Amino acid sequence: MIDIKHIIASIVEEKIRHNKEPAIAHTREIQKAVIESMKSEINELCKTGEIDKHKTLNGWAFSITETTN
Repeated sequence: MIDIKHIIASIVEEKIRHNKEPAIAHTREIQKAVIESMKSEINELCKTGEIDKHKTLNGWAFSITETTN
């Protein structure tokens, strides 16, 4: 699950470590990190078979994998 507070803290810590000012997280930086995290989480869910990936005209769509008992 994506943890926004952790992402913001990571961005700020990285800037402090590299002496970059201002040591704040801009919206675009947060969005980029959230998207990277989301893609990673989706890929992992696809690998484990928990979700299905579907090609569409404009990109990709996802559904929950149906299980049979």
